[in-house]
Amino acid sequence: MTVELPRTEPLFLGFDLSTQQLKIIVTNEKLIALKSYNVEFDIAFKEKYGITKGVLSNKEDGEVVSPVGMWLDSINHVFDQMKKDDFPFNQVVGISGSCQQHGSVFWSHEAENLLNKLQKDQDLSGQLQDALSWDKSPNWQDHSTLEESDAFVEAIGREELAEITGSRDHLRFTGLQIRKFATRSHPEKYANTSRISLVSSFITSVLIGQITELEESDACGMNLYDIKSGDFNEELLALAAGVHPKVDNITKEDPKYKTAIEDIKTKLGKISPITYKSSGSISSYFIEKYGINCNCQIYSFTGDNLATILSLPLQPNDCLISLGTSTTVLLITKNYQPSSQYHLFKHPTIPDGYMGMICYCNGSLAREKIRDEVNEYYKIEDSKSWDKFSEILDKSVKFDNKLGIFFPLGEIVPQAKAQTVRAVLENDKVIEVGLDTHGFDVDHDARAIVESQALSCRLRAGPMLSKSTQSRPGSNSPEPESQQVKLKQIYNDVVEKYGDLYTDGKKQTFESLTARPNRCYYVGGGSNNLSIISKMGSILGPINGNYKVEIPNACALGGAYKASWSFECEQKGEWINYQQYINQLMKDLNNFDVEDKWVEYFDGVALLAKMEEKFLK
Repeated sequence: MTVELPRTEPLFLGFDLSTQQLKIIVTNEKLIALKSYNVEFDIAFKEKYGITKGVLSNKEDGEVVSPVGMWLDSINHVFDQMKKDDFPFNQVVGISGSCQQHGSVFWSHEAENLLNKLQKDQDLSGQLQDALSWDKSPNWQDHSTLEESDAFVEAIGREELAEITGSRDHLRFTGLQIRKFATRSHPEKYANTSRISLVSSFITSVLIGQITELEESDACGMNLYDIKSGDFNEELLALAAGVHPKVDNITKEDPKYKTAIEDIKTKLGKISPITYKSSGSISSYFIEKYGINCNCQIYSFTGDNLATILSLPLQPNDCLISLGTSTTVLLITKNYQPSSQYHLFKHPTIPDGYMGMICYCNGSLAREKIRDEVNEYYKIEDSKSWDKFSEILDKSVKFDNKLGIFFPLGEIVPQAKAQTVRAVLENDKVIEVGLDTHGFDVDHDARAIVESQALSCRLRAGPMLSKSTQSRPGSNSPEPESQQVKLKQIYNDVVEKYGDLYTDGKKQTFESLTARPNRCYYVGGGSNNLSIISKMGSILGPINGNYKVEIPNACALGGAYKASWSFECEQKGEWINYQQYINQLMKDLNNFDVEDKWVEYFDGVALLAKMEEKFLK
């Protein structure tokens, strides 16, 4: 970006601290992105920290960590860059941002004192070296906590953990990482830890010059926070601290138990509820070193996926579908309906809202594999061309009771090994078939890969949307009674034909199977193929349209928008609806028309559910 920066209007900074870089984006009150700055860690810090792709990896035990000092150096590096660019720091009135989720930073007992007396003539990393009890932070790619995962599942249960925290056990999640740190890898460093931050609250703390509370939405990614009660779960804290009665054979009456629980509560501190209010003013270090406005407010940072949903005017029931190497579905809901197969986090700007997240391993790789087979079959000279694949999709006007599941890699949703399964519905029976049998040919593969991916999203999003208000295009009222009667009949017909439907071990209901998204937004490389997203849109059936969007720097933009929204709320002294605040972005979005096949794909929904139940290994 080379836009000339204005010299009078208020400016906002949005940080994006990812695994491989720090990016800062500058916006104004009109949500216009004016300029961006960044530093790539491998280019600037490889020699100092010995990193590769931003991390230090141990292939033997699966440990993947990031040097915390590198993040501090990156703040100085980018701010120095901005200063050389004569950036008007004095106009910055608000800062927020996103950080890689699940990482934990362990502060020493000297941390508060060192944060409070930072000197402008020195860099952050040198001054805060002794503020850390451990100079590393687990990265989201870390998979060294299998022992801890087993302990959490043994003590709580996988579905039960999802019910409490919004997610099942995940190797990268903070609770498991703390247990490893406290009981196995660095117990002496854990004993010398005064506070534990997430990466988001760590950066917030550095900017305000004191350790701040965890931000609630990001804290949902810890496997420690009880979302319904709005507090840490003591049994999960006992697991993290290594004093769980069942797993660690320590009774609650044992003084060691009580001491460990109080200690970990102190280390974690309180969780700040969803708010627009400032976490504090900018530290004097940044005022004196860079000339940042002394009244600049720091608003709580959040996780990267959470910031992504803030970059678009997403309303409850809206879905953001990222079609990249993996397929990720982010959706906004007010319905807490957890499952071990997806995540639910508190929404960072809607107090009674949640962000649902479904992550599929098999995305573009699976589609590209079928594309290559189609091109080989039709002897297409350009083996990477999508033309024939798209032509087949465009000609498929209705579902014909043939479907395939294509997992070139082991899948996490649903949990299954690498495999390909094809099935047809014949005489109301689901029959597993092979290619070129029962009328199933390579053209059906092209249709089925897109159909099965869309149907899986529909099946798993349904429970999260099921209690949300549905409305017709151009209307704020619910679906008319006649439509409900029609849907009830379709539901009854499906159950009569297939029997009860289950997804990931949970029974689908009338409400979950008939829930529809409000809007669907498509991003990522796969969204550039209009045939693919048109087919997906016709199956998902959003009530108020499908949108293809380009959101480069989404995490940084979401942070900047959160800062400007928070600043506006504080100026007015009241809560402003976040969706309405950024709704001006809608005018730049591309709404594309598709033929709604949502009702016609009820058989597809049922067929996929039965295929997963009967045939997946």
